Amino acid sequence: MATNLAAPPALESFSLHVRITVGLEHIEAFLAALKPAYLAVIAEPENVYFEVFQNPDNLGEFRFVEHWNASVEWFLTVQAKKEYYVPYQTTIKEMYVKPREIEIWKRMGGTEWRNVKL
Repeated sequence: MATNLAAPPALESFSLHVRITVGLEHIEAFLAALKPAYLAVIAEPENVYFEVFQNPDNLGEFRFVEHWNASVEWFLTVQAKKEYYVPYQTTIKEMYVKPREIEIWKRMGGTEWRNVKL
């Protein structure tokens, strides 16, 4: 019996980078508002990675790095409109000291430029 060794089709995927800067007095409230949305996002099957970073030189500045096995179009039309984002976005909008910054990065194809160690 012959075995099919063809590689599976490549998934569409991208990385979402979000920078949020809140007042220092809002850090605890910001993280408390983020937690339920974070937990809902990481439960999504298309979300394969989500890490929150904090700038050590400006503790009110956070960066989210999310990897999605989906198209950007799907993310914008389906995922970004999920109801569980509403309480988080409503709560934090008054905490910003700078506008939120969002960048979408496309993953390089293949495995030449990818390394993951667990």
